[in-house]
Amino acid sequence: MSRTISTMSKSGSRLLNRFVTSLSFSPAIHRTTRSLETLAYEEVRSSPDKPYSCTAFVLHGLLGSGRNWRSFSRTLASSLSDKWRMVLVDLRNHGKSAELQGLKPPHDIGSAAQDLADLVKLRGWDWPDVVVGHSMGGKVALHFAQSCARGDYGSHVRLPRLLWILDSLPVKVNAEDSDGEVEKVLQTLQGLPSPIPSRKWLVDHMMKLGFSKALSEWVGSNLKKSGDKETWAFNLEGAVQMFNSYRYADLPHASGVSS
Repeated sequence: MSRTISTMSKSGSRLLNRFVTSLSFSPAIHRTTRSLETLAYEEVRSSPDKPYSCTAFVLHGLLGSGRNWRSFSRTLASSLSDKWRMVLVDLRNHGKSAELQGLKPPHDIGSAAQDLADLVKLRGWDWPDVVVGHSMGGKVALHFAQSCARGDYGSHVRLPRLLWILDSLPVKVNAEDSDGEVEKVLQTLQGLPSPIPSRKWLVDHMMKLGFSKALSEWVGSNLKKSGDKETWAFNLEGAVQMFNSYRYADLPHASGVSS
């Protein structure tokens, strides 16, 4: 049975977001947060008192977390029928999953996809009907779908009916095809003092280095309080390894996954 994989450019992603946010929605969104031995995640449902029968996984990009997609998921869940549940996953080395000790190396796209399968199995869930992946999360989604199709996670695994891949490609990302901004950000973060003096110091420092205010503030939003100190809400070295895997991962058959 063939499955559809949608790869969207940045403009396509913006159009999708404008379309989704234009839909009317109810404010009654149910959200729960759980941390597991595998991955941390958060649920968004429009009707918590009614049973759901369909699930969509939402996978964030590099240095992000599931919380980045709360607004998107609230709106999308409200526009769908009550049977849908959105699961906002914190990928390994990111968000609350960065605090877990059981996610061992290698920190790559394949391991991140395996984490999703482990999450499904550990919780006893049905396999997701839809997987939405942004940037690095898009390649994780593609790897997950291909592994499902090959039976890597077991013979009774069900392939997602639909993938939404935003701002990501299934092929290797060559250095000459990139503006190098991500690499510059990671190199900058690796050279910063630990702990970070303050969020304001970080934003000012990055802007002095030539980064935009928007990007600097977004990076600053990934700090968290640890006592009287500011630390990262991600495992930086693990995230760097995942970015390298994302950049070099080549999924040549991702344009048509079938089972």
